[in-house]
Amino acid sequence: MADSYGEAAEFYDIAGRPYWKPRATALTTAMTAAAQTNSPIVDIGAGTGLVIEIIGNAVPEVPIIAIEPSPAMRAALASRVHADPALARRVTIEATVLQDTTLPARLGGVVACGVLGYLAPDDRHRLWRLLADRLAPDCHAVVDAAPFPAHRTVRPIRVGAARFGVRQHELWLGSRPAAIPGRIELTTVCRVLEDRRTVRESVSAQEWWALDMRTIAAEATEAGLICRRTGWDLATLSAPIGSLDAQRSAAPPSIKC
Repeated sequence: MADSYGEAAEFYDIAGRPYWKPRATALTTAMTAAAQTNSPIVDIGAGTGLVIEIIGNAVPEVPIIAIEPSPAMRAALASRVHADPALARRVTIEATVLQDTTLPARLGGVVACGVLGYLAPDDRHRLWRLLADRLAPDCHAVVDAAPFPAHRTVRPIRVGAARFGVRQHELWLGSRPAAIPGRIELTTVCRVLEDRRTVRESVSAQEWWALDMRTIAAEATEAGLICRRTGWDLATLSAPIGSLDAQRSAAPPSIKC
C-alpha cells in the first residue's frame, strides 16, 4: 500500500511546529489529569511525534500510545522518541489505523488532531462513543477541526517554511470540493527553492471529510461527551461522571478493545 505521507513527512515539522506553538498550553492542560490515573494517553495519528514531545515533557511518567500508519512518519517519530531515553521508555508505537488498534479499557487522555478528516461519519461516532466510555474521570480528549470548507475551493497557501543551508523548504495546502458532499480533495505541495528557483517539488492529493467545529460539538454532545472550545479550531472533550462504570456493563464499541 502506498504511503500517502511518503513525500510530505520530510516537511511535516515545518508546518507542525508553528501550528502547535500557540496551542501547546491548551494541549498540556487537557492532558495533565492523566498523571493521576495510571492510564495511557493515546495520540491518534502521531505523525513525526511533535505532540508526543509536548505532552511527554509536560506530563512525566504517563505511558503514551502513538498510533501512526505511515512508515515515513513513523521513521521520524521513532527517531524523535529514541533521542530521549526517558520518553522511549514510555511510548509504544502502533503501526496501525485507529480502527485496527487494540486500546485499553481506561484512557488517561486522547489526542486526535489532523486526523478526523480520515474518519467516515460512522467511524467518528464510534470514536465519540469510545471516548465517552473509556476516558477516566476528569480526563480529556483534544480534537481539531478541518481547516478547509467543503463548499468552496481554497487555493494553496503556504503553511510552513524553513531554511536548510542554501535552500528553503516550504509546505503548501489547498482544497476543493470533492464529488461526495461533505468531502474535500486536499492538495499538499512540498517545495524546495534555492535563490527563489524551485529545485524540487512534489504534489499529492487525498480526500478528507471537511469536519467543522460545529459538527464536532454536535456529534460529541450526542454521544454523551462534554465539549469545550479552546480555540477556533480546537476543543477538549470529557466524559460524564460515571461513564466508566456504565461502560463495564455495556457492549464494547467496534473499535478493538
